[in-house]
Amino acid sequence: MDLQLLGKRAIVTGGSAGIGIKIARRFALEGIDTAVCSRSLERASAAIASMNLEGGGRLLPVQVELRDADSVAAMVDHVAEEFGGVDILVNSGAEVSGNEPEDFGHISDEFVLRSFEDKFVGILRMSRAVVPHMKEAGFGRIINLAGHTSREAGAISAGARNSAVVNLTKVLSMELGRNGITVNAVHPFTTITDQLGGRLQRMAARRGRTPDEHLAAISERTSLGRLVTAEEIADFVAFLASPLSVALTGEVVALTGGVGDAVYF
Repeated sequence: MDLQLLGKRAIVTGGSAGIGIKIARRFALEGIDTAVCSRSLERASAAIASMNLEGGGRLLPVQVELRDADSVAAMVDHVAEEFGGVDILVNSGAEVSGNEPEDFGHISDEFVLRSFEDKFVGILRMSRAVVPHMKEAGFGRIINLAGHTSREAGAISAGARNSAVVNLTKVLSMELGRNGITVNAVHPFTTITDQLGGRLQRMAARRGRTPDEHLAAISERTSLGRLVTAEEIADFVAFLASPLSVALTGEVVALTGGVGDAVYF
């Protein structure tokens, strides 16, 4: 299927690792000029080199700090100048939950506030910066990665910030639809990425398990009996970024492999 993405222009925050790097790579393969964002320009450049791509869309390394409004505005202006505009925004840049305990006995005010500014406010800032370019083009796609913790109990900060992102997704979809801009979110569950090993060790240790035991336990929760890969999420995000997805806006799609219960791991 031709997704009609050739020549589109995208920004992927968190594009140097995890799910973000796979989305950026898939975009480039579809012929999208893609800005790969990281807090470190060196990491963004290294991520592009690791993709080992020839041809396809242009890959542009950029540095941005989502907690700094001026940094966000400057980065988007730079990308728009380099590419001649911005059509697609993927908000994947935020600290991944599970690295620190977020239960009631351990969560701190500082952690929650930092987490919200990193993800929720960061998405708001990014959207505010790209929407004028999308309105000018009469086309836009904003795709937010809102983790599955918004549907579960156990991770106070991650659940709250992801729930807030879901609400923001709906609000923006209603405000921007008449401008040709759709806004959707996806709920990844624990996903197979290059960074999963370290996260598994930390999460397993807090539950008195080995990493293999923890992987088996969370895989068993899915209908597939395995975890979804970052590449599989990137395939779906490419469809959401395309003109063919116009009928879908203001929605959240759970890309979990069919998680069937509500116990947080």
